[in-house]
Amino acid sequence: MRRDPALAAYVALTLLLLWSAADRWAPYHGAAAACRVGHVIDGDTVELRCGAERRSARLVGVDTPETHDPKCPAEAALGRKATERLRALLAAGPVAVFRQGFDKYRRDLVVLTVAGRDVGAVLVAEGLARAYHGGARGGWCG
Repeated sequence: MRRDPALAAYVALTLLLLWSAADRWAPYHGAAAACRVGHVIDGDTVELRCGAERRSARLVGVDTPETHDPKCPAEAALGRKATERLRALLAAGPVAVFRQGFDKYRRDLVVLTVAGRDVGAVLVAEGLARAYHGGARGGWCG
């Protein structure tokens, strides 16, 4: 049986393209050693630096008050506290980044830990965030 070199090249190219796309869009699991936190955007969003690439990332399972378009002064104040607390937590030591996939806006979903502690869980425990697992979010204005 003869093998067609053009067909073999086509199959190889197709597999390479599919593998490349799957690597780009598939959820990430485990530590993302090549990524580090660039800066804190707000209480539940950070900028990741993965090599030369900069990406917006949200903390998994956490919702904090808005700082960019708050609905009331209380939300703005609590949002600033959550943002500052996240900065302080991340400054306390080496940060491990665990990428968990993407949200509907194609932002990375991440768990960030410092000394083995999930910083999102710390924000929830301190009343600066709520647990969030999708769907409608509650308001922060009473």
